[in-house]
Amino acid sequence: MQRITEPDSLQLAFSVAFPSLVLASSSPNRRSLLENGGSEVRIFIPDADETKDGSNPLETVLKIAERKLDIYLASQLFDPSLPAISCDTMVLIDNMLLGKPQDEEDATKMLRQLSGRRQSVISAAFIYLPEKGKIAVPDEAGVIFRNLSEDEISAYIKTGEWQGAAGGYRLQKTGYTLIDRIEGDWTTVVGLPLKKILSRREC
Repeated sequence: MQRITEPDSLQLAFSVAFPSLVLASSSPNRRSLLENGGSEVRIFIPDADETKDGSNPLETVLKIAERKLDIYLASQLFDPSLPAISCDTMVLIDNMLLGKPQDEEDATKMLRQLSGRRQSVISAAFIYLPEKGKIAVPDEAGVIFRNLSEDEISAYIKTGEWQGAAGGYRLQKTGYTLIDRIEGDWTTVVGLPLKKILSRREC
């Protein structure tokens, strides 16, 4: 697939709806996704339990995202006048949830598993809106990988982009070169479902 040129129309529309917000996440991808569109972002890094304890993949990811937001809402830094967003993202393939790789070997294993196949990327956000309170905003997108050679996998691992990335790749950097196509919202694959969040705000 081609590299996505930022900011796109979705990011710009999001910044109009959310000119300032708190992002309860340490993810540089999520931060840049918002800032590239023009939103002013305050960062809160929650020390959240990321145990996979849901009864199904979506519930698992939602629970982690909710814990992240709840930590912010209970903190002394909580600003009730500002919207806040938390999110968790995982890759679903072979009925397994792939989170962040532990090391290069783990990342290599993930990319081999994804090569030439379709995966589901689940990005479950929780948002706090001053006028509405807390709202769950889950979304899912399909990602189809190209057939990757061992040399391509090795070269990508050497970039270090796999670190801290669900499934072992980052779409916003050079990870797009691994992908044939996306079915759904590309921001969901990055880790923050902007289109779905906008639609929930407007309801």
